[in-house]
Amino acid sequence: MSSVTPFPCQNPDSRFDSGTESVPEPEWVKQDLRVPRYDDVVFARPDLSQIIGDAEANRDMFQGCSRDRSGKIISSLRSWARRSVLEEAARYTAELTGSAVELPAGLDEQLLFITGHQPALYHPGVWIKNLLIGKAAQQTAGLSLNLIVDNDLVSSTAVKVPQGTRSNPCFSDISFDDSIKKKPWEETSIQNEELFRTFADRVDEALAVWPDLPAPLLRNIWPAAVAHMQKTDRLADCLAAARHAQEQRWGIENLELPISRMCQTGPFLWFACHLFKNAHAFRSTHNEVLSEYRKVNRVRSKTHPVPELSESDGWIESPFWIWRTGETRRHQLFVKRDQEQIQLSNGTDIIGSLPMRENCDLSAAIEVLKQLPEQGIRLRTRALTTTLFARLFLGDLFVHGIGGAKYDEMTDRIFTRFFHLTPPRYLTLSATRFLPFCKPFDVQHCDETCLQRIQRDLDFNSDRHLTTEQLAGAASLVERKQALIQAQKAAEKHDDSLAQAERRRRNRLRFRELRELDSELSELTLPLREKIIGDLEVVQQQMQANAVIQSREISFVLYPEQTLQQLFDKLDFT
Repeated sequence: MSSVTPFPCQNPDSRFDSGTESVPEPEWVKQDLRVPRYDDVVFARPDLSQIIGDAEANRDMFQGCSRDRSGKIISSLRSWARRSVLEEAARYTAELTGSAVELPAGLDEQLLFITGHQPALYHPGVWIKNLLIGKAAQQTAGLSLNLIVDNDLVSSTAVKVPQGTRSNPCFSDISFDDSIKKKPWEETSIQNEELFRTFADRVDEALAVWPDLPAPLLRNIWPAAVAHMQKTDRLADCLAAARHAQEQRWGIENLELPISRMCQTGPFLWFACHLFKNAHAFRSTHNEVLSEYRKVNRVRSKTHPVPELSESDGWIESPFWIWRTGETRRHQLFVKRDQEQIQLSNGTDIIGSLPMRENCDLSAAIEVLKQLPEQGIRLRTRALTTTLFARLFLGDLFVHGIGGAKYDEMTDRIFTRFFHLTPPRYLTLSATRFLPFCKPFDVQHCDETCLQRIQRDLDFNSDRHLTTEQLAGAASLVERKQALIQAQKAAEKHDDSLAQAERRRRNRLRFRELRELDSELSELTLPLREKIIGDLEVVQQQMQANAVIQSREISFVLYPEQTLQQLFDKLDFT
């Protein structure tokens, strides 16, 4: 499906003039973005009190980007994109809920808050972004949009459920569908309806080993997923229906839109064509910014945060995925200018040609791209181009998780160097909430370190741990050890009167005698050593247990509703 809303301006190819004066960009600074380590903590950068002010500042900045600024019509592009994408989101959200969704008039004047993630049953630290944009929209009488990243690969069709006992907990995988080969969410349908239908019951049965854990949220939301399975077998849609139903019960009315449907709208295809037409310049900017990012953040990986865009024999890699319906593997997209056309390739086959003369508009190329779905060809964004499009053309504020915020340090520089625009502000948000299925042990990593240090000290400095009575009985041993230590310190001054071979011989003799003395002294601390070994085993076992008890990666569907509500109540804008 694609929006029929037309582009509202004439000459729709004069947006980003390469002759535009450079725009100041933020200085590169290594960002210290870390997920919260402790329970019931929300991480936000900048502070949540700035979210509405930042959204308003972004809106005002884009509204000022008119023809008066180097011929750009950014504000008109945004109006076109916002109308088209939100109309598509309203249609999809109505399909999820079974109720019509009416968009208000004056979409350009209302603040639009956006976030996005894969349609997986993720942990509460991800879900909190959805709740935040919904609250922000309510407070400002604005709109909120969640982009369902269904062009990413399905990583699992199961959730990890804690099992065992408090002293020896573990995770067991409970499946909501048969396991599949990794492929994009949008290509994934429910394989085993019975497994899907009984998922909540099987999770309930597994959680019965924790009688103090209240009923999981899954009981409330899974009926919506099962009911939606009667409308469509698309796994992503069924999971989204369950999550969205709970958000509505909490008063959150986010619009929903899969990336797969966003990528079929006219404004997105315009955006893709613009990058195809300027592929060489975009690749140069992208790789330059990526190199700087890696240098600042001391990243050696060739794939983090994204790979470089390649070029070979005139074929330039463009930051999109492409594949054919039913394929499990996404392919890189390559473009190449051939006289008055731009060819598209998956690296093996040419899959299309776009009419694109140097000084023409992009409407003819867009019409060709609109035909790709009928040919079973998927053109989709990558992570970086998803947020580029969303931040540039759609939203007034994008809410990232920590992973997304890292690569958007790159996006900010692409805004200034390629689009010649000041990058709009965004929010980084995450949270940690432990599933309260049992009480964690009061133990920290420093407890293990301390015991290991004592254990090592007992090997080499047992005399430090002897009682007064033991010291008196081992006085001769201690005195001899101190004498050897002093002799070694004196020898380190390199007495030139001794040959090097003789110095080494004497050093070896002292070292052997010290080892023998330490061995004799350590015999006196055997009871203490055994106690330290026992304490260390207990601490390590408890730390292993806490790794499960205090895991922040447990799916939100296992949490009691009240526990989640308490976390989300921390989203305070004042």
